[in-house]
Amino acid sequence: MIEPALLLLVAASAYLLGSIPFPLLVGLRRGVDIRRVGSGNVGAGNLTRTVGWKPGALAAVLDGAKGLLAFTLAPASLGSAAAATAGLAAVAGHNWSVFLKGRGGRGLATSAGVLLGLNPALVVWPAAWAMAGWKLGGGIGGFAGWGVLPVYASLAPFSGTEITVATGLAVLMMARRAQGGDEREPGFRAALQRVVFDWKPPRAEPSDPPGPDADRPATA
Repeated sequence: MIEPALLLLVAASAYLLGSIPFPLLVGLRRGVDIRRVGSGNVGAGNLTRTVGWKPGALAAVLDGAKGLLAFTLAPASLGSAAAATAGLAAVAGHNWSVFLKGRGGRGLATSAGVLLGLNPALVVWPAAWAMAGWKLGGGIGGFAGWGVLPVYASLAPFSGTEITVATGLAVLMMARRAQGGDEREPGFRAALQRVVFDWKPPRAEPSDPPGPDADRPATA
């Protein structure tokens, strides 16, 4: 049986590793704070769209390495439960980084790193839907790839640990999508739209300043 204190230490260490905001750091090296451009999301996707594909690819690799390292470096003596806990904690750290006061990315690359350490065959499903997202839309592709991952893992010949991790990753990422960004609309319906379609409300355009006749009553 795993000592709770050891499991907590593993989870805390993995969470701190996952909290390192590589997309933000790479963007700042290029003179761009990605929290203030594009979607404002601290992820490799927003970095790619606003800065370029090379820094975006670098950030994606670094984010994936966080998940892979957290999973593979968990003490083998603690068993598969510790590795699974470490992988999920790393994704939670990426999504809700302690260094960004709870802000973060969506967890796609970090989750992919966890799956590579767990079982590379699990990456096939989200990767296929990521490519389909070019035609269907990235939001619905992301939901089908990651939100439905536990169903795929349950129907395919994967172990109980693999199904549990897949379920945990889906919950973490769908929760992050439901949360949205700083301009999120309140309510269950809006949250459901964010989960399934990755829908975002349109940015409000500043209204024109009132003219000199703004306060005059209208005349026929």
